[in-house]
Amino acid sequence: MVWLFRVLCLPCVILILLIQEGHSQKRCLDEEPPLYSKADNVHVVVGASLEKMLVEPAVGKLVQFLNSYCGNCRRFAKTFRKMAVDLQKWNRVLRIYAVDCARLENVELCRDFRITLTPTIRYYPSKFQRICHGTGTDIETKIPSEIVDQLIESLSGNDYSESKGVKPIFDPIEPDNKLNDIFAQFDNKVSYIFLVHPVDIGIETILNMLPYPDVGVRIIKDAEMFANFGLKPCKQMVALLNKSGKAQLIKPAGGSSSAYVESVAGLLHQNGHTSMPTLPPAEPEYNLSEGLDAFIVDYVQNSTKVLFQADLEQAIYQLLHVEIPKTAFISGFKFKALRHIIRLFRRFNVLNRDGRRMLNSLVNHLFEVTEITGEEFRNVVDDLQTRLDPIFAEQQYVGCLGSTPHTRRFSCSLWTLFHYITVLAAQMKVYPPSSVTIGLYGLAKFFYDCKDSSMYFIKLAKRRDIAKVKSHDEEILWLWEAHNEVNEKLAGDASGDPRFPKVQFPERKHCPDCYNTDSGEFDRDEVLKYLKRVYDLSYLSGDEERHSRKANNCKPKKKHI
Repeated sequence: MVWLFRVLCLPCVILILLIQEGHSQKRCLDEEPPLYSKADNVHVVVGASLEKMLVEPAVGKLVQFLNSYCGNCRRFAKTFRKMAVDLQKWNRVLRIYAVDCARLENVELCRDFRITLTPTIRYYPSKFQRICHGTGTDIETKIPSEIVDQLIESLSGNDYSESKGVKPIFDPIEPDNKLNDIFAQFDNKVSYIFLVHPVDIGIETILNMLPYPDVGVRIIKDAEMFANFGLKPCKQMVALLNKSGKAQLIKPAGGSSSAYVESVAGLLHQNGHTSMPTLPPAEPEYNLSEGLDAFIVDYVQNSTKVLFQADLEQAIYQLLHVEIPKTAFISGFKFKALRHIIRLFRRFNVLNRDGRRMLNSLVNHLFEVTEITGEEFRNVVDDLQTRLDPIFAEQQYVGCLGSTPHTRRFSCSLWTLFHYITVLAAQMKVYPPSSVTIGLYGLAKFFYDCKDSSMYFIKLAKRRDIAKVKSHDEEILWLWEAHNEVNEKLAGDASGDPRFPKVQFPERKHCPDCYNTDSGEFDRDEVLKYLKRVYDLSYLSGDEERHSRKANNCKPKKKHI
């Protein structure tokens, strides 16, 4: 996480930029480019459209449910993207989809499909049951070769009866099948029959030959059956036959499916046969524009640190509208954790007056029931908001804005929020020590679906004896040390933001007194002073009217960023 910076009348500067660029409002968070695109052979799903896609007949569907703010999902994206591009040759029988569960529009979808951890990779057969989301099969591995192996097995058992084109046939040839019979099985629409032995290589070859619609691939289970087509079984593993039964000269470079396909493809191209078109080159990597986002990132990176109201609001907004509602059913310890989290947000309120009213009513509702579904929770929140003035002023990160898509943002704002609350709790002393960090533990365990991060924090909390914190000052330092441990683990990780690297904070340039002059280690007393200072309410930047009056050169405005 990178710290937040004091900006003199920053809201006014941003407002001027918006006017200059012709924007009527700030960029919506959901307008960020997705992790995948059609150029990756991945169809990005938004909203309820997934079920319609899953009922498409005669094709299998590979779906990755992800969370774009999760480092492990972003880290996996490069691997999944390469695999998806390689699998474009199977497009006649396979569709690949991605669902970002961090998006507001996908909350219901991810909840209905029981997605509790991301990334989740799931395969759905051609006969998807609309009424039963459980018909999919979870693929536990994240190793591409193992995913492909499972897909080969699944696709070979798929139902292709409703296929519009030439249907792949995975059953081995029967002993009494004649060549004319085999051509007829492909409706006489192919120019060649490619016979392959043994079965396992034959199944993979059927899939890898799909880009060549002029060839029908059949599997020979028993090598002796090559003799039925006038061939020598003792030397034969593959054969390419035309309609007259003449064997074409092919010389595979090896005994693998890829070698077989390469040899046939070479001959086909020589004879004027073409393959199905491949994907165009991948789109260039997305960078921030020269507009508002780029300005904020530059300003934050080069300014004095401060806490931003916008980031605190975004953390709570994402939790109330996306993360908690994604949970199918909340009861038992999970429900107690939810109550505790919402009570913390109410007591240490970072929202406006109507936000406090909403949180008050939400806490009251949670004490009137003993369990709740994610859908019911979201309905309660939405209903409360409709009775009040706007609570979440802007959907725009400031201090937690990343320099590249999906980096920092929610995870950064979550750390910021709980650092801020630990300092506020130490000032107010209305809850026992460790109440705030226990709340974060419950959030990570039950309502944070980034699998790697959630599991790591749970182990960290137990190892560092989160429940044994004895004072509010210890709680502030406990969270600081935990955060620095996570930063150390993620330092240099490919999922990080290149302009905001994971470092041990506070850095010496921001707090020289925080370092012992002799050992170079942190001075915990000075660090505590620093944390209490930078996370103090007086350092909270965001109230436009207050900052405008201090600057004496900005026009007051009701909303804050």
